[in-house]
Amino acid sequence: MLIDVIAIDENTTQTQGLPPSVFKDQSLFQKEYENLFKPGWVSVASGQQIPNPGDVLPIQIGETPLLITRNSEGDISVFYNVCRHKGAPLIDGPCNKRTIVCPYHRWTFNLQGQLKGAPVLNGDKRSLDKEEKEQMGLIPIRFELWWDTIFVNLSGDAEPFSQFIKPLDDLLKDYGSNPLASISTTEYQSDSNWKLAVDNFLDGYHVPFVHSQAVTIPSVLGHEDLFLSDDIVGMKLANGAADKPAKTDKPLPHFSHLTQDNIGTQLWFGIFPNTLLFVDPVWVQMIIVRPESATFCRETLTLYAANPDTLNEQYTSQRAALSDALNEVNRQDIELLDKLQVTRSSEGAAFGRLSDVWDKVNVAFQQTWLKKMKNSTVSESK
Repeated sequence: MLIDVIAIDENTTQTQGLPPSVFKDQSLFQKEYENLFKPGWVSVASGQQIPNPGDVLPIQIGETPLLITRNSEGDISVFYNVCRHKGAPLIDGPCNKRTIVCPYHRWTFNLQGQLKGAPVLNGDKRSLDKEEKEQMGLIPIRFELWWDTIFVNLSGDAEPFSQFIKPLDDLLKDYGSNPLASISTTEYQSDSNWKLAVDNFLDGYHVPFVHSQAVTIPSVLGHEDLFLSDDIVGMKLANGAADKPAKTDKPLPHFSHLTQDNIGTQLWFGIFPNTLLFVDPVWVQMIIVRPESATFCRETLTLYAANPDTLNEQYTSQRAALSDALNEVNRQDIELLDKLQVTRSSEGAAFGRLSDVWDKVNVAFQQTWLKKMKNSTVSESK
């Protein structure tokens, strides 16, 4: 039976968190997909996952299979990973191709999604003409590229992405995203609800206890909560980079245009619903959470150098050490999330006691979820 979202008490969730059932119910997940993921701006992949002309990447978000391509001109496109003929899947795994050929009936598309050929579609009578081909191309998906992250709007009618991301763009104006230099991209999977992954990222309280090798308690005590919009929340450590143990034995180059006020600052954000961004003076980490069911999600963790000079040979070992350190943190989180899924979705988790010091950002994320889900439920009932 579908959970009655309207019955979830807003005041109770601000002190106890969301009820356990919302982290395991598959029917509710379907509602989330329809009312949160399809209408909004959702991250699906890193541009660095398709760095070369001809690269093709299949991605799944919820129940939707997508296909991301980079053509010979270097331009990115996003399509449904579905042939226009009978809906067959086109690509099974990352690859590099000149054309996309459907394995079912050999329809052929170029990387811009245009149909190039459909063998004997009209029998042996005639070939397809230009107008027919133009009507049979792959279905494009609305997308934007921001900080090397590909965001899609499946419904096609969300607000302009520039408007959606403006509060964060304004805050990060002294950083800029060009040219971010890719260090590594790592794929993860977790037997947990996607909301737990987001909530964990926004939880500064656990960091010195779960990741004690990377963070000290004093380094997170001075955090400042950031509420940029309903969809963008996060935290700031004014001296985070200086207070934490060094991740490399030699300092890496920082953003070339940082102000003196930001030289030691660390920032991290949740961009609703599924994008997790960490900005350090010398590196940037983006985690994309792609839920596939109520209790399973995939993550893409992409690590960038804030300054392209970091890619010089003299920093080879430091890049590897940084990648190892940050991926170890995420592996620890994945292990925790898989266990948390069992307990946080159990009846005993209904009696939580959240902290005014540590959990305000998490509450904000959960309240955005609750508000959007309630609004969509009310709209459907009219």
